Amino acid sequence: MFAMSEIVLTPPIKHTKITLSGTGLQKFQASDVDINVVATVNLDAAAARRKATAWLASEVGNLLISGAPQLIISKETVWRMPVVLTSSVTGTVGEVGSIDVNAETGELLAGETVRDQILANVQHLTRSTLSPTE
Repeated sequence: MFAMSEIVLTPPIKHTKITLSGTGLQKFQASDVDINVVATVNLDAAAARRKATAWLASEVGNLLISGAPQLIISKETVWRMPVVLTSSVTGTVGEVGSIDVNAETGELLAGETVRDQILANVQHLTRSTLSPTE
């Protein structure tokens, strides 16, 4: 027996990579694999990204934006976006986390814990990239 933990789809969907893992794969031989996935997506990628960026600007910091959404089909279908720190001087500084939006309900799956982790990552990144050179 093998399990599929997560399917990641990045629009536009030209091809999809599915990773299978588990002990049953050790004896896996040539055979047909049929995968059927049912997921409800009521919120498009652009709307999810706007929702994430608005939350970042109002709740975390105005120099943070959300990156390109990926559709994650797992126990819950979500749009996952990287959180990117930007600078008016240097442009993109780096990735400091990720944020999920439920693709079915449109609920932003972020709160105080996500905010605190992003802020900690921002501090770490800015210390390492903006420290004075000798």
